[in-house]
Amino acid sequence: MKKFLDSSTLLITLLVIIISYLVSFVSNDVVLSDKVYQKHLDKKYETKYNEYRNLDIDLTEFEDELKQFEQTADDSSYGWDTFYVDSLFVLVPLLLVSLGFSATFLILILFHKKLYILKYLNILKASLIAFIVFYVPEVISAIYFIIFKKNYQLNDIHNFESYFRFNMFFDKANTSKWLWNIVNETGFVYVLFPLIVGLLLGYIYTNIKKRALIGYSYLAYSIIFIFYNTVFWYLFDLV
Repeated sequence: MKKFLDSSTLLITLLVIIISYLVSFVSNDVVLSDKVYQKHLDKKYETKYNEYRNLDIDLTEFEDELKQFEQTADDSSYGWDTFYVDSLFVLVPLLLVSLGFSATFLILILFHKKLYILKYLNILKASLIAFIVFYVPEVISAIYFIIFKKNYQLNDIHNFESYFRFNMFFDKANTSKWLWNIVNETGFVYVLFPLIVGLLLGYIYTNIKKRALIGYSYLAYSIIFIFYNTVFWYLFDLV
């Protein structure tokens, strides 16, 4: 592990991007295939059609409205537009988490009597490697649906992935919207990210207590987590 951590930052970044992209591709384009998504759209269209039909009116007047719920995947090939979307889902979180976390970590330890010797590139390397932990639920989900449960729908995927999130402990009807948005997107692996960073830094700096590294790692991650779920989304909504 220490030999890998001594590798160049560019090499580690490329490996993490490749692994993240492959997992994202399998999850979003193999498990969630066009066939599965089309079944979801067909069901949605049928439900909307029945709602109009129950109104006991002439549906010919609403043909345009109904057609918007009927979508057909004419081209199921993997194109540049799909590659662009998958890349955004990988690169944006990777940059936000890794760069933001490592910078915050560095600022926190600048005035520490021992931890100030940590180099930014080493913190960045550790955060890049630890970022892979966010894809663990997708890997487990892909294995489950590709090998064990081959007949499934979109709701089955969402229900299975919810087992890895904190929303399983909350009732949506009795939970405020802001809190539900957080727990609905936050999973158990999120707690492991700062732990892995601290342990990886412990491999590099053997003369520093791992408890201190892990503690500052959790502190830096907490700041990023709060910023991401408050200021960042507030600014995003203003755009």
